Amino acid sequence: MIRRVAVIIPAANEELRIGRCLSSVAAACRHLYRVSPASAVRIVVVLDSCQDRTAVIAAAYRDVQTVTITAGNVGAARAAGARAALAGAGPTGELWLASTDADSEVPVTWLTAMVTEARLGAHLVLGTVIPGLGLGPRARAQWLSRHQLRDGHPHVHGANFGIRADSYLSLGGWPPLASGEDTELARRAARSGHLRISRTASIPVVTSVRPRGRAPQGFSSYLREISVTGEGARA
Repeated sequence: MIRRVAVIIPAANEELRIGRCLSSVAAACRHLYRVSPASAVRIVVVLDSCQDRTAVIAAAYRDVQTVTITAGNVGAARAAGARAALAGAGPTGELWLASTDADSEVPVTWLTAMVTEARLGAHLVLGTVIPGLGLGPRARAQWLSRHQLRDGHPHVHGANFGIRADSYLSLGGWPPLASGEDTELARRAARSGHLRISRTASIPVVTSVRPRGRAPQGFSSYLREISVTGEGARA
């Protein structure tokens, strides 16, 4: 039975977006508390080599714990957040680790849906993402043509990823990869042969469409690729 939740948010110079992210997570926490009053939630923001006001903005939010690292690596940042969440957390089978990104906004039912899936037996929940405002219509059409926004979808996104803590530990945790850490952890779970994976489209996370991301070959790189494809289709 899941009794505690930790939300892990890696952040690298995210002063322009971390506020909206944390506000959306706070709303998801309130929804979970209404549905499941006995739940306990921690929010861990991992400040990775931040040189802007990200730390100041995060500190203004209640119940936010910050962890400072200098890895410059999203996989290492997620792992640092998980270590902080696990410290003194009690039985790992009762802890759910939810991951998103600092440039993303989660839906109000995000945590409630994840916990519900976990209580129904899921060890891992893989959600979908949708691009935020600012993506051109042709690029958005290209993106939609490549994504299956349905239950059972094949996608993996660190911005919408949840895992039971004991399963997380059994898989070796987040790999210290500059990108693709989410895909690798999900691959390990699938190869284990005994973990139940829920692939849901019910809780899409909105992520930014900025042209320069923090992870090489990450979501921003993908959006640049399809934007070029979209322009080519128009030519």
